[in-house]
Order: sequence, then C-alpha cells, then structure tokens
Amino acid sequence: MSRYVIKFYKEGVLRYISHLDLLRLFKRSFKREGIRLQYSQGFNPHPKMSFAQPLSLGYSSTGEYIEFETTQPYPPEEIKEKMNRILPEGMGILSCEELPAAGKTLAAMTNAADYEISIPCPEGGNIDIIQLVSAYLSQKAITVLKHQRKSGKDVEIDMKPMIHDFAGFVDNNYIMLHCRLSAGSTANLSPELVLSSFCSHSRISYDRTEVNIKRKEIYFDS
Repeated sequence: MSRYVIKFYKEGVLRYISHLDLLRLFKRSFKREGIRLQYSQGFNPHPKMSFAQPLSLGYSSTGEYIEFETTQPYPPEEIKEKMNRILPEGMGILSCEELPAAGKTLAAMTNAADYEISIPCPEGGNIDIIQLVSAYLSQKAITVLKHQRKSGKDVEIDMKPMIHDFAGFVDNNYIMLHCRLSAGSTANLSPELVLSSFCSHSRISYDRTEVNIKRKEIYFDS
C-alpha cells in the first residue's frame, strides 16, 4: 500500500461540480489511467480517498488537496502526468507527493486557508478600502450568527480570533479582499461570513451573484 497527496486547481464551469461528483471524477480518472486505488473493507467498500477540506459549490481554487492510497507504488510524477492527460478543462494537477504510510489525515491537520474575494465596486463609489479594512479590524469583537449543523440553531460567535490576516485593495473597479481564515475540524470560518460582515460594517452593497470567491491555499499542522 502506498499513500499520496495531490494538489490541484479547479476553475471555470468546474466551480459548480459537487463534492461527491468530484470524488467520482477522480475515481474514474484513476481507473482509466490504470492507477489502482486501495479500497476499504466491509459490506460497502469504497476507495481510500478524501479531500483535505471540502470546497463550497461555486468557489474556484488554486490550492485543493486530495489524498489517496494505492495497492502498489507509482512514481509521483507519473501520477501527475497521467491525471493531467485525462482531467477535463478547468482542472489540473499542480503537484503529487508520496506520504508516509502511517500518519494523520490531511483533514485532521488542516488549520487555515487563504481566500481571495472580488466584489464589483458600487457604482459611483469612491472606496477607501485601506481605511475600511482598518476600521473593520479595529473592532474589539466581530460578532456574527453562525448556523450550527448539529443543533440546527444559529449561535452568535466572535470570529475575530479566526481571522488571521485580512487586507484589501481596489483593482479595475473591483474590491479585492485577501484573507487567511481558520479552517478544519477545530475551528472553521466561512469566507461568506467575512464577506457579509465586512460589507455590512463598511456599508458596501453588493449582488452575491457578481461576487467571486477563490481559495488560494490550505495550510496544515506540521
């Protein structure tokens, strides 16, 4: 058994492929290229393959990670070349590395992620984005209502400790926000909450259908 991690990008129309469909795409691609995946045991065996952090529908990314196990060793560069040969337009492998056979999963080690958010400038608006970002971050607490899946309730949280970096600038009539947010099983902050909170505090109106969110990178515990 060998264990690998692939870093890949996803853009264009593939932003709208679901998490499950993406898993199926990888499974079919591995099979067509003769890369034999290791399967779990039991009544319903499935390939040992998982993402570091699921990506929300509609987001593009230049820093996604999937780990998987194979029944035999393959040169990482061979895996990269084979997968890039078969994956659809808008998706590609950036790197492939072999992992130690035993160890924590990438999902368990995920601690943060970088996002880029682009918002059309309000018509006729004269935006001092540096001042707006400074005022936003100067708050003692940045409270929002976050939906808890387990309880089904909305709970007020202070998300300021989960915003590790936040900056902005205006480029070609777009407000560009760059943020590093907590991610993973311990603490996970959606860029949607940051977008809504910042624009509300800064009194910036926007149409969500015109906003683009890209995940740039995922970070892991060493």
